[in-house]
Amino acid sequence: MHAHPCEDSFSAAIADAVVAGARDGGHELRRVSLYKEKYQPSMTAIERRLFLEKEKGHAPEVEGALQNLAWADSVVFVYPTWWFNMPGILKGWFDRTLCVGGAFDFPTPGGPPAAVNGLVPLLTNVKRVAGISTYGAPQHLAFLAGDNGRNTISTAVRPVFDPACTCLWLGLYGMDDSTKQAREAFLARVRKVIAEDF
Repeated sequence: MHAHPCEDSFSAAIADAVVAGARDGGHELRRVSLYKEKYQPSMTAIERRLFLEKEKGHAPEVEGALQNLAWADSVVFVYPTWWFNMPGILKGWFDRTLCVGGAFDFPTPGGPPAAVNGLVPLLTNVKRVAGISTYGAPQHLAFLAGDNGRNTISTAVRPVFDPACTCLWLGLYGMDDSTKQAREAFLARVRKVIAEDF
């Protein structure tokens, strides 16, 4: 999952490294670029009203995203950190896609157990999730600001996956002052980690 509007960005180069690493490791993959697909991140009033009524179905782009998630055993999110958070298009994707009946259910007496967030995960086929992001700020400032994108993926989103789902995080901090060598080394690391460890 890639969330950056510019196809010639360093973020796009990271997404390319993920694809190359997946191929190096013999993995099948589906590359999704939210901007390229013109994904609409805003939840409509109708969607919000129907959010808890899973029998009503989902918008076609939400259904497509849920099908991709149901197919995968691993999910990688690549995005730039802006204002110490993920881009709005990715947050909107989470808001719209991770819905009742698609990504999770509420617990019921005698039903499956809830995850740590109190919800029953439905995407238990996903065993690994990774976040790969660039940060304009150094790591200590991202940490002090809460690193909201990382927390969303590792804490809020991960529990809709397999209960034993692992989380990998790779960040290039201080991107604005990074050298070409540092960026190339980061791309090589991403490719290697995805091929060998993910």
